[in-house]
Amino acid sequence: MTQTKLEIIGPYTPEYEGPFSFNGEKCLVHGTLGTQVFISRPESDKGFIVNTFDIRNVREVPVAREFWVVGGLMFKDEKEARRIHANAMTRSELIHVREVLPGDGE
Repeated sequence: MTQTKLEIIGPYTPEYEGPFSFNGEKCLVHGTLGTQVFISRPESDKGFIVNTFDIRNVREVPVAREFWVVGGLMFKDEKEARRIHANAMTRSELIHVREVLPGDGE
């Protein structure tokens, strides 16, 4: 499953169907009154009121997964992979693997 991140596409507008972001985290917009918005976090049952200027229209975009392979061992951290390669597995190749997403290289 491909990981995603939130990309801001503009300030809050009531016409936009979502998703929305508050302080860089996904939020649900339940209603507005003037410049006030009633929101909640997806994982919470508690709502709160914020200013519309604090809400952003966002979209979820895929994030390419990447990892390093040294002698058959996989590492998520490049520094750790380089350290193991330099200290214990100098005869092995250090291979960087990055997922190719649709639209990459076009």
